Amino acid sequence: MRLVRGLGFTSLVGALMLGSPSSLWAGNLVLEAEVMESSEEMAIPGTGSAHVRSAVIHHRHERDQAAFSEWLRSHQSGGVKFVASDGSAHQAILYRLKHCFGRGLLLYTTSISLPEKAVIRLELPVAP
Repeated sequence: MRLVRGLGFTSLVGALMLGSPSSLWAGNLVLEAEVMESSEEMAIPGTGSAHVRSAVIHHRHERDQAAFSEWLRSHQSGGVKFVASDGSAHQAILYRLKHCFGRGLLLYTTSISLPEKAVIRLELPVAP
């Protein structure tokens, strides 16, 4: 298992050094993702006025596939930041969808709607 993680990390670093559009910025892996499907705002029962939205996302550029997949495998879930097409920044949680290779479930509480095919910029923390 340790060897596999080491190879994945090596692949990630190699892809970044060879000119992938993804990049390391202030301890984050930054890449573009595309929305495949999203939900409208849903109330969270028992929390008063709290709401959540979700989006299923995958890498936007084929050359980012390995880096995004490796991040999902090594983190399973975690806090991330995304920037919508209007330039607004949002905090979210990104979960790995184990049976949907290379896809993640983005959960967030802001009111922005992410339509199908929307492109967002993801900022993924590198440290597990």
